[in-house]
Amino acid sequence: MLEAALVFCLSGIVFYTVYDLPRWDVSLAGQRRALRISVGTAVSFVALAGVVWLIWLLEHHAFELSFLISFATSLGSAVGSRGSLYAVQADEQLTEAKELAALLSINDRVLRHNIRNELAIALGHLEEIEDAGARFEDAREGIEPPGATSGNAAETPDISERTRIVRDHLEGLVETSDRTRRIVSIWRTEGLETFDLVDAVDEEVADLLTEAPDATVRTDLPDSCLVRTHPAFSLALREALRNAVEHNPSDVEITVDVRRRDDGTTGVVIADTGRGIPQSERNALENAAETPLEHTEGLGLWLIYWAVTRSGGAVEFADNDPRGTIVRITLPARAESPADPAVGGFGDES
Repeated sequence: MLEAALVFCLSGIVFYTVYDLPRWDVSLAGQRRALRISVGTAVSFVALAGVVWLIWLLEHHAFELSFLISFATSLGSAVGSRGSLYAVQADEQLTEAKELAALLSINDRVLRHNIRNELAIALGHLEEIEDAGARFEDAREGIEPPGATSGNAAETPDISERTRIVRDHLEGLVETSDRTRRIVSIWRTEGLETFDLVDAVDEEVADLLTEAPDATVRTDLPDSCLVRTHPAFSLALREALRNAVEHNPSDVEITVDVRRRDDGTTGVVIADTGRGIPQSERNALENAAETPLEHTEGLGLWLIYWAVTRSGGAVEFADNDPRGTIVRITLPARAESPADPAVGGFGDES
């Protein structure tokens, strides 16, 4: 009875852990990882119990094997189930903290560098427009400032041109704000959805050619390729294609290749013949805490990085031969399933 009570109590810890699981702030992937750790711990305890029993058997005073195995199994399961959840939760919280620190660093540098510079330029041109307006009013009233030459149109700034410059810089600020908001939204949104990657690529290419009809885009796509990714993965495709157009000459050539590999992973390669990605922007991806973002192009790279990373994949930026950029995206192998319902929360944010 004591043996049964001991095994029953240890097993109760395992059942309580399963019952208490929803309270833990652990992702579904983390729960599966914790289960594997629990099973591995239980198997290790059973193996240890078997070795101990064999030693006792050789010494001619072995205990009952059934109890020893039952005790080791229940003890290993109890220790593994509780300990694995603590370990997985701590690991996920550490990863989340590192990602959050990177996001805060990106946003801080965007605020300090890009937004400050854009506003400084816009404010400088607004001051010129104000001065031109004041001189115009003085001229209407017949007042000429000291040293001014009457009728010298060359000294009057082109207000329409300066207004256009101010508008361009303010629109750039809006774009920067949208990109930073989308990056944060990608990081905050969880869940995966299944869709046909070929249809997504065709749609993004069609939209790109509508906006940039001079661009040349060649595609090498299978008939169909179902993938399961983060809801924002289409943004990564859009950003990679538009970066190839926005930051390069109008005659740039772009190729898009989608392949299902033998190991079940899916590869997406987007190559262009443009000027390439500055090394400083690549360094920003490798060292988010120290490398400055000198251009909003760096935000586009971060958007691609987070959308692919949250999909469980990997992205690599390389030089094309003889010039240009290659974006290589690898998506993990997952079981194909019917299309999932839209994941709430991301569409409104982006």
